[in-house]
Amino acid sequence: MPRPLERALSFFDRIFMAIAQLAIFVMMLSISVDALGRYLFNRPLQGSFEFTTLYLMVILTFLGLPATYASGGHIRLDVLKPWLARIPGNPVERVNALIAAGIFGFLAWHSGIEAVSKFIDRDTSFGVIQFPLYWSYVWVPLGCGLLALRLAVEIVFPRSDLEGDE
Repeated sequence: MPRPLERALSFFDRIFMAIAQLAIFVMMLSISVDALGRYLFNRPLQGSFEFTTLYLMVILTFLGLPATYASGGHIRLDVLKPWLARIPGNPVERVNALIAAGIFGFLAWHSGIEAVSKFIDRDTSFGVIQFPLYWSYVWVPLGCGLLALRLAVEIVFPRSDLEGDE
């Protein structure tokens, strides 16, 4: 893969992963404060569950995808790898990347359309605290879009066996 392209993708991977790490830290704090408030002072943190489920879990899940894939941290079945690696040109890896890029591109496109719709409608949640739901729709197309882009690049520049494994 060309160095400038790899640097650009890695830059966004690092930013997305930093946001995902911040989300898990805030989630830990929120749940801890809620538990302490609930059991020590009989005053739970209002909206903690909703904030965690509507925002933090979505951010953690979808912004962590591209960097996890790039580092080889995803689950991979290598049962047929010794035999498939003998095929010149790595066509199996390219076909896998093509299928996955299509799926994640589709998810990014349709979730992006939904996010724009939610932003236009200024969608909010019901309950004591009305959270602006439209912000929770932003993270899915961002994470899926960057992963689809990374997979599309991998179709043209497949990773060597040394990269991303283990």
